[in-house]
Amino acid sequence: MPSGPTTEHDKLAELRARIDVIDADIHGLLMERSTIIDALVAAKGTQSGADSTPTGAAFRPLREADMMRRLVERHEGTLPIITVENIWRVIISTFTRLQADYVVHLDGSADPLAMRDTARFYFGFSLDLIDADDPESVIAAIAESTTDLGVVALNRNALTPWWRTLGGAGPRILARLPFLQQTGRPADLPALVISPKVSEPGEPDIAVYDASWAVSGHRAENALTEAGIEILARHIGEGTDALIAVPSDMDAASVTSLLEQAGVEPGRLREVGGYAAAIDLDDDGDDDF
Repeated sequence: MPSGPTTEHDKLAELRARIDVIDADIHGLLMERSTIIDALVAAKGTQSGADSTPTGAAFRPLREADMMRRLVERHEGTLPIITVENIWRVIISTFTRLQADYVVHLDGSADPLAMRDTARFYFGFSLDLIDADDPESVIAAIAESTTDLGVVALNRNALTPWWRTLGGAGPRILARLPFLQQTGRPADLPALVISPKVSEPGEPDIAVYDASWAVSGHRAENALTEAGIEILARHIGEGTDALIAVPSDMDAASVTSLLEQAGVEPGRLREVGGYAAAIDLDDDGDDDF
């Protein structure tokens, strides 16, 4: 008597049964993850006091980046890695919300459809999205919260130096979107995630500075770019206000020195956050950049 399926119908039934088992396993693992999150929340409450308010946003972008890197490293098969990223983002966002409820404030100066696509891809559909007028309004909303997040579109030529109010004890840049970079990917609006203080900030790969210099020409920008520093946004007035992304192994003194060597007078230089280096999927080796 045959031990395996003998007809095409039997083969299909067996494959579908295997899918059902896998789906049940996935569901079971998600419920198990939920119980661990419950235990984590309880442990944090024990450490800080049961009646205490959150000490900061539960957002963990550097840990998320490590998770995504491991996903990319072990991924194989025909399932697009961007789809896997989206699934994981929904899982992460949902379980983060179980630790500390939050909403996401969106920069209204960007294309609204592109902004919502990016936010939904990154945070999922169960989270409330709040439209704000502009980057300054997003930052103001985050400043009044201990757990909310904001998404601000990255425009190289900024209408205002909106980043001037970041840093210190106020809101900071904690992530850059999208994290997986790929030509033609969905939800590809370049953006920054703004957060209040987080309880476990970590050490980002890229430090972000609010900078200024006395002239508005290209000498300073060229000098910074040649040194591996990215100009995320700039506002040109009598001089230049800029939001710059600096590799973590380069300190503020080195940035100042570069500006001086370019023949411009450095002005303000304040650290206002940082983020994990993205993964460029268009590179042959899926290397970080």
